[in-house]
Amino acid sequence: MSTQGKTQTISKFALDGDQKKDLVAAGKLVGPKLDEVLEFFYAFAKSDQEASRFFKSQDSLNHARGAQKRHWELLLSGEFSDAYYKSADTIGRVHFRIQLPFDLYLAGYARATSYIQEMLSQQFGATYTPMARKRMVRLLGALNRAFAMDTYQVIDAYFKAQGEEQETAFRYMTEGIQRMSERDLTQPIPSSEESDFPARYDLVRTSFNTLMGNIGGVIGTIQDSAANLSSSAGEISDAAEDLSSRTETQAATLEETAAAVEEITASMKQSSGATTETSSLAREAQGIAEEGMEVASDAVEKMNEISSSSDQISQIISVIDDIAFQTNLLALNAGVEAARAGEAGRGFAVVASEVRALAQRAAVSAKEIKDLINVSTGHVEEGVSLVNKAGEVLERIVGHVKRVTELSSEVASSAQEQFTGLSEINTGVSHMDSVTQQNAAMVEQTTAATVTMRQDTQVLAELVQTFRVTGASHTGTGPAGTEGGWEHELPACDASAA
Repeated sequence: MSTQGKTQTISKFALDGDQKKDLVAAGKLVGPKLDEVLEFFYAFAKSDQEASRFFKSQDSLNHARGAQKRHWELLLSGEFSDAYYKSADTIGRVHFRIQLPFDLYLAGYARATSYIQEMLSQQFGATYTPMARKRMVRLLGALNRAFAMDTYQVIDAYFKAQGEEQETAFRYMTEGIQRMSERDLTQPIPSSEESDFPARYDLVRTSFNTLMGNIGGVIGTIQDSAANLSSSAGEISDAAEDLSSRTETQAATLEETAAAVEEITASMKQSSGATTETSSLAREAQGIAEEGMEVASDAVEKMNEISSSSDQISQIISVIDDIAFQTNLLALNAGVEAARAGEAGRGFAVVASEVRALAQRAAVSAKEIKDLINVSTGHVEEGVSLVNKAGEVLERIVGHVKRVTELSSEVASSAQEQFTGLSEINTGVSHMDSVTQQNAAMVEQTTAATVTMRQDTQVLAELVQTFRVTGASHTGTGPAGTEGGWEHELPACDASAA
């Protein structure tokens, strides 16, 4: 309190000027009796159950009694020195520190001042004159005003201490909230053992620290989750981009494959038609070959008949040759006989000569015919042999053509089956191409969605990373009102300074 403030307070309580003299005079009367007054005052403190708990021992009570006596002596001196104001401030702060109830404090002061008034009344009663009574009234009034001002000073100090404590507590709270507003969750409010934070507000402090720890745990978990989500989103986005690229490539390849399969299907259809036609032609060739085999058989048979006829002709020529030989012999004999007959047989000799010439010519012709027939027979035999070989070849050709026909039928059947299978494959590939195109469109949409998700998770990660939290595991604190590692205990109250 400033000097001007002190002067104004003294003036308000009418303790300046002549009235100050009344206080000094009353102090001189009361001073010698202060021990008696304090004895009465602290007798009440010891007898009251609520008041007695503020004094742990007789020594603490004696200490408080001595301090109170020195304070009253400073008050009753009427000087209102700095020592008095300091003493009043100390008493008020001690009362706040031990949380002395106002009713106990005021009741004790009321009892003490009443006891003082009774003492002065008894002292002035022996000389009870109008002048003395007037003086007693002035002195009692000065005492009452002095004790009232003293009560005001002590209470003012009490509320100042309370305000300072509240200010200290709110300063820590404000700084903590400021740090939280700056997204710093690493610095809890320290306990009263670690700082000047008032232990009386420890419940608020622990609640605030619990809240900060829980928020820090949540933010830490979000940071970890955001980091993991960002990493996963990046992997998904990269995988989606790769999948999109591969799907596009697959779609293009499948489209080309579909076109190639369609071309193969058309070619196989054409090949199937050609194979069917080939099978038909092979069956016709088989028929023709079988007919050729029958013709060859007939030719062999005719050749055999020709050979038989040649044999017969050879036999006939042999007969003719024998006849010519016999005729020649007969002509020769006739010529011999004609020569024997002489002139009479000359004509017959001529005839015999002619017959002989004819017989020779017939023999020569028969021989030539026989030679020709022998040559012809050789040719016929060769022809029969060749026709037999041709028959054998035709028989083999017929066998091969038959086998070719069978194979062609099998190939035609297989080609038809392949054509059917390729048609189904073509249908399936066309469907797959359609589905792949749809998948490609879906992958593009998925890629766009994953890119958006990646951007959102990046924004979330950047946002939560602006918070500063303690610990690597981001675990929260315990239940409300407790803190892991931040134990606290209220200091013991002591009224020894009162």
